[in-house]
Amino acid sequence: METRDQKISDSGSDDTSKYAESRSEKARNEFNQGQEKEMSQEETVTDREENAAAQPESAKPELADDPIRKELEAAKKEIESLKDSWARERAEFQNYKRRSSQEFLNIKREAVKSMVAGFLNPIDNLDRVGSNASLTEEVKPFIDGVGMILKEFYSVLEKSNVYRFYPQGEPFDPTTMEALSSEEGDKYAEETVIEVYQAGFFLKENEEKFSLRPARVRIGKPKA
Repeated sequence: METRDQKISDSGSDDTSKYAESRSEKARNEFNQGQEKEMSQEETVTDREENAAAQPESAKPELADDPIRKELEAAKKEIESLKDSWARERAEFQNYKRRSSQEFLNIKREAVKSMVAGFLNPIDNLDRVGSNASLTEEVKPFIDGVGMILKEFYSVLEKSNVYRFYPQGEPFDPTTMEALSSEEGDKYAEETVIEVYQAGFFLKENEEKFSLRPARVRIGKPKA
């Protein structure tokens, strides 16, 4: 007849045995699941590698490069747009500089013309005094003084690039001279200035000349 302690002992052994078997079974199941998971992951990686190898090089996705490529293309377009805009702005600025320079020269030319126009009558009167007066010992100092004043006038004008010209004996130039009278003769091979009634003035800018007042002359020309 089994005692109470023996029953308890047997019962405890059975429970322990069952518990151990349960733990062992659980461990086997977890191990098997782990193995299956690892195999599944390996198969997935293998499939991806095979699919990637099977695809042509041009068909491989470049998802990571797409945003960078798009940004690069956008940056290139922006640079080209800025270069084009800069070129237009530079051309417009150069045109503006040329227009401003030309306008300044025109304004300066007109200002010089206006200034010279105010000097011409006094200069002409002083010139007549020196050319018409009879040169005697009494008037010679006066004539010399007038000549010095005229030289000072011409010097002031030349500082503004204004020059007087007296074309005696020169070929007739209708752009800078005005013929008030003429005569024909066999001694003239071409139209030539034989007398100057009034000197002319011109403004010189670089190599260009702009007439401020034509010289008024008498010309000799060959017979028709």
